[in-house]
Amino acid sequence: METTTSRPSAPTLSPVRRVVQRNMYRWHRLLGLLTVVPVIVWTLSGLSHPLMSNWLRPVIAKESLPAEAASRPTIALKQVLAQHKLSGLRNVRLVRWRGQPAYQLLLGAPTAAPRYFSAVTGAALPLEADQQYAEQLARYFTQDSVAPLVRAERLTEFTQDYPFVNRLLPAWKITLDRPGVSTVYVETMPARLATFNNPTRATFLRVFSLLHTWSWLELIANNTVRVLVMLVLLSVIIASAVSGLVIYGLLWKRFRKPRTAQDQIGWLRRYHRAVGLAVALVTLTFAFSGAWHVQRKLHPDNRLAYQHAPAVSTAQLEVDLTQLSLRWETVQNVALAELNGQVYYQVFQLAPEDVTMGQKATGASTGQPVQVVRAAPVQYYSAATGRLTPEAGAQYARQLASSFLTQAGDAPAAIINTQLVDHFGEEYNFINKRLPVVQVDFATPTRTTLSVEPATGRLAARLDNADRYEGLSFGFLHKFHLSGGLGKNVRDLITMLSAAGVLAVSVLGLILFVKVRR
Repeated sequence: METTTSRPSAPTLSPVRRVVQRNMYRWHRLLGLLTVVPVIVWTLSGLSHPLMSNWLRPVIAKESLPAEAASRPTIALKQVLAQHKLSGLRNVRLVRWRGQPAYQLLLGAPTAAPRYFSAVTGAALPLEADQQYAEQLARYFTQDSVAPLVRAERLTEFTQDYPFVNRLLPAWKITLDRPGVSTVYVETMPARLATFNNPTRATFLRVFSLLHTWSWLELIANNTVRVLVMLVLLSVIIASAVSGLVIYGLLWKRFRKPRTAQDQIGWLRRYHRAVGLAVALVTLTFAFSGAWHVQRKLHPDNRLAYQHAPAVSTAQLEVDLTQLSLRWETVQNVALAELNGQVYYQVFQLAPEDVTMGQKATGASTGQPVQVVRAAPVQYYSAATGRLTPEAGAQYARQLASSFLTQAGDAPAAIINTQLVDHFGEEYNFINKRLPVVQVDFATPTRTTLSVEPATGRLAARLDNADRYEGLSFGFLHKFHLSGGLGKNVRDLITMLSAAGVLAVSVLGLILFVKVRR
């Protein structure tokens, strides 16, 4: 008896699956074509970022002011206020303006330019004294006392050359006619370096802003349009990468053979496939983390709106600054703070090693951002009694954070932890600019952390769980911080190689599309 064995029939594909397999390559080409220009623009500008932030970053002579004792005022602060018929102020600092001790007084709105008065005679210094002090600072940071001043501009809002990433406002833009670093941005109250540029890096920054963050779209429309357009394109890139993985991974047998011996398209597909599969993961991580990062930009960062600088009347300064029991050789600077309705003098002390060393000069810049500072000890003296209040510093930081939380519309919450931060880390990183700060953790459902700068009464940063997760995503998936142990140079090299790989895939795909269309 003859028996026959039947071959197993091929599985019947569902109509949907047949349509997907039949059209997958066409869809992949369409998706890739839609995003090829954005991908090329993003990868090219991404390649420039390590250059401008690391290897081509200019070197400035000094990046911070020396820790030195302030000059003791000869004339009382209250006497200066009375002499010029000033009924109050918002803050005060001691500065050395053109070699002479001076009071730097904030009299108007928190963003107003401070006024300057001699701390020896009480005379008012010129109205342009703040500009002159800014130039003095810029010349110190560049260690250049002879270069002609090209321009001095006080910035009260961010610009294309001084974008929001710099965080500090108001700031002076001082441009000097000199080689190397020619533009220096400084704050005058408190005195510090904001950032600096040379013409080459300024061009890099401008190009990066236009091509990577698409600031041009915000200029012609608004931030919401910019974010939504970028989100759509990044979503298409993710879809294109996934479809490429399906075609060149799962369905490669259908596309791997050339149609004729002379047909080079099949081989071009092989190259496109090989590079594409090699960088598929970073393509997805770049696009995913970039989309998440961009999405967060729909919520404006308005940290600069949070500042505690109440008007202080002259009558509240019952004990003058000059009457405090201070060892002036250990005093670095002073300021005002309002705590629970009472006015205090913030007295910033020199660290013991700075006192013993005298005027300590800082070393030359390494060309890298300053990552850590030595937090000055701060003492709080009551302006009503002149007495030292030991716990006022911690209380002031908690008051600032609690008031900012309420100002943001959040319900009051218990404080679970407070700590001084004098360096940049994973959560409070260099993008926030301000150091030292006090981090205050609240018992909220989103684990809210507010970082406040007691020296200025400002909010330095806010973190909720969503910010933490997005920060980890962007840091590890977009900027490859997971390789941080290998050093910044290695990390930047890995980033650039990954971006170059994605660029190569896009260029090969574009060439493939053109050849197929012939």
